[in-house]
Amino acid sequence: MTVKGYVTVLPPSLDARQARVAIVQDDVEYRIVPRGAGVDLDDMVNVPVEATGMPEEKDGVQYLIVRSYSVLEDDSWLEE
Repeated sequence: MTVKGYVTVLPPSLDARQARVAIVQDDVEYRIVPRGAGVDLDDMVNVPVEATGMPEEKDGVQYLIVRSYSVLEDDSWLEE
């Protein structure tokens, strides 16, 4: 699965997966699991990215285990 969006900070919580950032696409928040390539996204708040990985859902919350990502140079993807 591939998601495009801005990396946003999650409020400190009791998230069982310990996600600290998320990517929002089409009003769906994908919490980034902090392992693999997802660890790097903690330092990319407010940066537009395209992330590819494996989605998971737990207790109604969407997670993404990121395998790879790229920084988007412009916001033309918003028009898609």
